[in-house]
Amino acid sequence: MLTYGVTDIQNKPSLIKMMDVAEIIDRRAHTTLGYFISSKYDSYIKPIIEQIDKDEKLAKLHKLKMHQDLEFAELGVDDGIK
Repeated sequence: MLTYGVTDIQNKPSLIKMMDVAEIIDRRAHTTLGYFISSKYDSYIKPIIEQIDKDEKLAKLHKLKMHQDLEFAELGVDDGIK
């Protein structure tokens, strides 16, 4: 995978046409801004991204359900002390 700086792309926008997969970085801040993936790989990557998104949503729902189950369990306990 090639690495391109933001300034490189701004100075020569035609670089995007030549990229397949690339890392976009900000050299001044020394940070990675993201990754560029050519649209010709869309059919490969889109199902993977959708599966990851689905798995993350399911994990959040399971965590929420466990939390709600604990709240209902605490409300349902009656120790008889008044």
